[in-house]
Amino acid sequence: MLFTSLVFLFLFLPVVLLGFLLVPSGLKKPFLLLASLIFYAWGGVSFVSVLIGSILLNYLFGILIGRLSTQRFRKFWIVLGIILNILGLVIFKYTAFLETNFNILISVFKLNPIVVNTVFLPLGISFFTFRAVTYLLSVNRKETPAQKNIIDLGLYLGFFPVVIAGPIDRYKIIEPQLANPRFDAVLFASGVRRFALGLAKKVIIALPLGETADYIFNNPGSSLNAPIAWLGAISYMLQVYYDFSGYTDMAIGLGRMFGFRFSENFNFPYTSRSIRDFWTRWHITLSTWLRDYVFLPFAYSISRKLTQEKYFGIRVDNIIYAAAILLTFLICGFWHGAAWTFIIWGLLFGFLLIFERTRIGKKLNKGPAIIGRFYTLFFILIAWILFRSGDLKSAIDYYSLMFGFKHGIAPGGKFLSYLNREFILMFILAVAGCTKLFDMAWDKIQAWIIQKGKPGNSIVYHLYNIMSLAFILFVLLYSQMTILSNTLKAFIYFRF
Repeated sequence: MLFTSLVFLFLFLPVVLLGFLLVPSGLKKPFLLLASLIFYAWGGVSFVSVLIGSILLNYLFGILIGRLSTQRFRKFWIVLGIILNILGLVIFKYTAFLETNFNILISVFKLNPIVVNTVFLPLGISFFTFRAVTYLLSVNRKETPAQKNIIDLGLYLGFFPVVIAGPIDRYKIIEPQLANPRFDAVLFASGVRRFALGLAKKVIIALPLGETADYIFNNPGSSLNAPIAWLGAISYMLQVYYDFSGYTDMAIGLGRMFGFRFSENFNFPYTSRSIRDFWTRWHITLSTWLRDYVFLPFAYSISRKLTQEKYFGIRVDNIIYAAAILLTFLICGFWHGAAWTFIIWGLLFGFLLIFERTRIGKKLNKGPAIIGRFYTLFFILIAWILFRSGDLKSAIDYYSLMFGFKHGIAPGGKFLSYLNREFILMFILAVAGCTKLFDMAWDKIQAWIIQKGKPGNSIVYHLYNIMSLAFILFVLLYSQMTILSNTLKAFIYFRF
C-alpha cells in the first residue's frame, strides 16, 4: 500500500487514526501492530508471513541472548541470529543474482546451468532486517534489555510508517517510546504538516521530474544527444532526492501522529562540499548503521592484527581506512540492489572517500566551497546514472552520450521540447529546495512575527497561523488532485 494511494489516504489512515484515538490505552499497541500487518499484507498476503517470522525469530533470540551470562554462548547465539536474519535477506533478494552469476562462472567449465524457482522480493525486507540486527546487537551489548513484550518488538520491526523504507532507527531510540504511545495534539499537528510536505515532494515535485527522467533514460540512445542526456541525469538526481526524502517526511509525520519521533534521514545532502559530507547528510540512518556496525568493528579488527607503522610505505591508519571503507560501501551498494551496477555504485563512493584522504583530496576539501560543491555534485550525478541504469552496458552507453563519445540523431531543437512550463517550474522549485533557501526564509518570517509582540497576543501571529494552515490545506488538496490525475509509481526505495 502506497502512502500516495487513495486507499491509504482516504480509508486506511483515517480508520487507523480514529481507532488509535478510540481504543483503550492498553490496546493501542496491539491495534497499531494489527494495522501494520494489514498494511504490509496489502502488498502480498504471503509476504506478511516473512515479517511475522522475523518478529518471532528475533523475539526468541533476543530473550535467549539477554538471559545468557557467559560471553562465549552469547557470541554464538548473536552470530547465529545475525546469520539467520541475513540469510533470509539473501534468499529473497539475491537468489536470482547469485544464480545468474554462478551459471556464468560454471559455463566456463561447460557445466549445465542450475535453475532456481523465481523468488519474489518482500517489500522493505532490507530495512526491517537491518532493524532486526540492530535490536540483537543492542541486547548483546547491553544497551537495552531484551524485549519481553512481542507486541513492542513487532511494532519496532513492522510499524507501518517505517516498515517499507525506513528510517532505520536504532532500537535504543525507539524502545523508550514503545512504553506508552499516545495522542499528543502538538505532535500530531507537526506530523500532519510534515506528512503534507512529504506528500507534496513526491507527487508535485518528484513526479514531473521522474516522468522526464524516465522518458529520456528509456529512449534509445540513437534518439538522444548530450544536452538531453545531461537533462535526464540531473532530473533523476533531483527525483531520487525528492522521492526518498518525501517518503521519509511522510513516515516521520505519520509517526508523530501516533506519538512516535523517528530520526531525521536527510540534511540538505546536495549542499555537501565533499563525498564524506554527503554521506553524513544522505540516508543518515543507513550511513550511521553502516558506520557503527560494519566500518568501525571491521577497522578495529584489522588494527589489532597490524603491528607495524607502515606496510609497503603506506601508513597503517590509511590501510585500515581504505579496507574498511571499501567493505562498507561494497555492502552499501549490494544492500541497495542485487546487480553489478549497485555494487559499482557503492565502490565508486568508497574510492572517492579514499581519494579525499589523500593529499590532493585534503587540499580540495580545504579549497573554495564552490569547487568542493561542484566536485561533489558531479560525482553524485555520475553515481546516480549507475543507480538508475538496468545494467552496466546501459550505464556506459549513457556516459558516452553525456560526454560526447557517442552521438544520437536527435536534432538540437528537440531539447527544448522537454522544457514545458510545469517541468521548468518544478525544476526551479526542486533546485531551490535542495538548499536552505526556504528554511532561511521561514526562520526570518518567524523572527519577524516574534518581534511584533508576544505570540499569544499578536494579531500577526494569529494571521500567520491561519496562513500556515491554509498553506498546508492547499498543499494537501493540490497533491490529491495530482494523485487523481496521474498514475503514481511506487517510491524508488520500495524495491530495496
